[in-house]
Amino acid sequence: MATNTTDPSRRNVPVIASQSILSQVAWTLGSPSIVLPFLAISLELPMFLAGALVSIRMVGSMISDVFLAQPIAVQARKKRGIALTELGLGGCLLMALAIAATGSVTLTAIAFVTAFFLIGLIEESQSLMLSDLLGDQLKSKSRMVIRYLQLGAGGLGAIGLVLLIHEITKEYPPFSRHSAVIAASVSFFLFSALCILGMAEVAPDEFRDRKAQGESRQSLQSIVSGIVGMFEQPWFRRYMVMRLPLVVVSLSVPFFALIAAEAHHASAKGLTAMIISSASGYLVSAPLWQLVNMKSHRAVMVTGNLMVAMTGIALLAFHYAHIDHEVHLHAIALFVVSVATTGISSARKLYFLDVAPKNQRIKGAAAIKAICRLAAVAISAVLAAVAHMHEVASAIAFIVLVSIWSAFACYRIAQPQKIGHSQA
Repeated sequence: MATNTTDPSRRNVPVIASQSILSQVAWTLGSPSIVLPFLAISLELPMFLAGALVSIRMVGSMISDVFLAQPIAVQARKKRGIALTELGLGGCLLMALAIAATGSVTLTAIAFVTAFFLIGLIEESQSLMLSDLLGDQLKSKSRMVIRYLQLGAGGLGAIGLVLLIHEITKEYPPFSRHSAVIAASVSFFLFSALCILGMAEVAPDEFRDRKAQGESRQSLQSIVSGIVGMFEQPWFRRYMVMRLPLVVVSLSVPFFALIAAEAHHASAKGLTAMIISSASGYLVSAPLWQLVNMKSHRAVMVTGNLMVAMTGIALLAFHYAHIDHEVHLHAIALFVVSVATTGISSARKLYFLDVAPKNQRIKGAAAIKAICRLAAVAISAVLAAVAHMHEVASAIAFIVLVSIWSAFACYRIAQPQKIGHSQA
């Protein structure tokens, strides 16, 4: 009986659950995909820059994957690193906000580029540390419970807070309203950092073996040759035909948020509606897609793609008919694509585990991640240029077309009979 009460893994569950909820609230209130584009547009930054911030963030994530994965893997303890990354993310938001307050468009543009690059770098580093820490310190059931708590309680907390901030600041100018939301996000990053320090971290027994493995780093040439070599595998080629269009579909959230920011950045309820819709999307998607995923991963991916396509078509129809001035229209659109992309993301990961042979999973996952990140950087930059030279609606039209093609590709490639069966 005494061993149960002193078991670090059991004592860590409430601490890690609390930290994950606080972090989810912070991420929702300071979202680089929704909140910061609203701030950028309200500060009259060029549309190309507002769209290109997606690419800049992904470049930071790629650098973290390539250069920081091994040093992170050989660190025995992760909680201090996670606390520092939470403080770093809050610091990025504060820096961007402080420089934006000067009123200089040039300095603000530089601050936003720097902030997004660092957010990508820090976010991916934190992701690597968290996956390692949760794998070492918690059991599978606890990880699943914490994930659902994070989405549910974090989403509800963010909705309540943004409604409260809206009531307090609705008479203020746009910059003040947006700043209040970001300031709340920074506070929750701080609370999250303090919370994670309360866990009892025990270094895993296999740490020395892991450190010895981590000391032998791969050269860039061997990494590239490993990625190229994966294309010799038939399963990998088929998976990539399905996976690459999904890169474009995943960009629907930032670009749908961008067109909403363009239309409603000066509105007293624009940002509030977007945060509530995205938080509600994450809240709804967990139980909804879990149920469908039990039946068929293909059904989730096809449905998600069609949801993005149909929502985009409806939004474009309203836009070109000049009747898209109602903020609730954009809020509903963002809610639907948040639900859709969350479902697609979980289903494609589960489908990968079904089709990838066990001895090729790690190499295959690394290759897919590298290729898709590069594709996302290039495509988001092109879409940002299109949005700048024409309008954001043109970029959304492209996302709609690719979503329809992606639904077809998922239907043809992700055969339902493979779901739920392990592939040797």
